[in-house]
Amino acid sequence: MTELEKEIETALPRFENENPLYFKPKDLLDWETTWDFGEYDANIYNHGLHQYPARFIPQLARKIIRTFATEESHVLDIFSGSGTTLLECKYLGIKKSYGIELNPFGIFMAKTKLQDVDENQVAEKFAEIQKKFFDAEFKFEILSFKNIAFWYKENVISELSKLLAIFSQIEDEKTRNFYLLVFCEISRKVSFLDHGGFKMYRSRAKIKNGFSPDVWAEFERTAKRNILLLSETNRLPFAHDNSGEQNLILGDSRFVQSEIPEHSIDLILTSPPYGDSKTTVAYGQYSRLPWQWLSQKDDIIQLDAKLLGGSTKKLDRSILDFSEKLKSQCAEIERVDDSKRVNDVIAFYNDLYATLSSATHYMKKGGRFILVTGNRTVKKVYLRTDTIITEFARMLGYTNEKIYSRNIINKRMASKNSPTNEKGKTMSTMMTENIIVLRKD
Repeated sequence: MTELEKEIETALPRFENENPLYFKPKDLLDWETTWDFGEYDANIYNHGLHQYPARFIPQLARKIIRTFATEESHVLDIFSGSGTTLLECKYLGIKKSYGIELNPFGIFMAKTKLQDVDENQVAEKFAEIQKKFFDAEFKFEILSFKNIAFWYKENVISELSKLLAIFSQIEDEKTRNFYLLVFCEISRKVSFLDHGGFKMYRSRAKIKNGFSPDVWAEFERTAKRNILLLSETNRLPFAHDNSGEQNLILGDSRFVQSEIPEHSIDLILTSPPYGDSKTTVAYGQYSRLPWQWLSQKDDIIQLDAKLLGGSTKKLDRSILDFSEKLKSQCAEIERVDDSKRVNDVIAFYNDLYATLSSATHYMKKGGRFILVTGNRTVKKVYLRTDTIITEFARMLGYTNEKIYSRNIINKRMASKNSPTNEKGKTMSTMMTENIIVLRKD
């Protein structure tokens, strides 16, 4: 039995009284072979308050945290997205957890999901919101931002503006943020967006069929669902226990964040971007409309260019010397097509290496770095990100203990992408992920 297997087996008793909405392993073999979680609901508790591209499955995060962390641990997610890892740390009573995220909308989502707020207090505000919404005398300003009329009908713009004006009068910040997050979800639903992916395309079907959304009905439905989720969250053992501390950092994981002490982290659990933001998962485009409504700013339009691999300027090809697999696969892409796609690949892995290097600054000796990632295809070349990461990790002083595989069943992904970037030529997106378990030497 390996040291990893011994540690997993030692941790199994921690699952004895596990919540039935989460995975409870029967034995070591069950722990090592169960990763899909297709029969579980990913939208439990505050996880379900708002969707996000390629969101972590709570059951996956819970399994890893419960196994490799204790209540005294410090846990970090360097790509925290909408806060799944930090939520699970909160629910498990982990002493201290950190999340680094470049997307300000992701930070807002995570902050709202993590906040403690009484569902009765939130529910009491609903009737007041409804009364004001249907009050013809209620005064409000019709808001505007770049291309708003392209994405919304005129009456929808007016009704969404009215909702925001109503929310601005809610004095309690937590209650206000709760309803703002509801607003963020419906702001996408009542737009002309095609929801088949995460990029911003107008739906031809909506335009052709005279799309006429009912803003209040969407708001009411979503608000009531979220109040129910909040009430279920508030019944959890650690829902109001402030012994754990969650810290959100709006920042770039390629650089060391001063808020996290050096050599303080016991476990890093994260799911880095797959490098496909230009073809599939465009986080900035997904977040654009709700963030424009919330902030009245257009700065998020530039977000995708700031993500890993977003810029090929000042490209450093020396990264190819850090991974034989990356070097050989880039050569293969260049043989197939000498376009800039190989530069996109190199830029992504340059940035990915920078995040691994910065993360190492925080890691304790003997700590675990667990990455959930996928291998994408570029110009019909199947990039082995799992192998490339382990080669990078060896350079940074880690031992690769194990790589597990999972089928992507309930992780929210677009069904098609365009790895060739040729109009009309699409392929199915990746259907499997790898769980890479590294240990700091």
